[in-house]
Amino acid sequence: MNEQKPYDPRYLHLIFSALLMIQLVLTSVVLYVASDTASVFLLPFAGNTYAIPGIAFVLVLLGRYVWNNGMREINTTEELFTKLEILTKIHIWRWVLVQLGTLILLTYTLIEGNFYYFIFALVNIVYFFTLRPKIFGLAGEL
Repeated sequence: MNEQKPYDPRYLHLIFSALLMIQLVLTSVVLYVASDTASVFLLPFAGNTYAIPGIAFVLVLLGRYVWNNGMREINTTEELFTKLEILTKIHIWRWVLVQLGTLILLTYTLIEGNFYYFIFALVNIVYFFTLRPKIFGLAGEL
């Protein structure tokens, strides 16, 4: 009765795909809503000019920190099922943190009508795309 379900790494791919699609849909909405009124302008003395991309960058660094700590924990754990659970958790937390940064950048694109933040959001989305589940590189396409 306490039998654990077998680990299936395909769920990681589904979660990654869903989060990526959410980002792309939000990007499309921002493009549609802000395309008429938004432009790219840099206000060097405005606090948001540096703070908002900085927050997104800190979230990326926090995601990397979560990843590195999780990998250290995986290296100290002996049981395979526990290692796979930790791997799943650190993937998801890293993705959520990067996606939160993208959401903040897209929100400020709409609030301020400035595509300056949108450029950073696109960079964040490309970075998110590089965070594809690492397990597929080890086990082949599942």
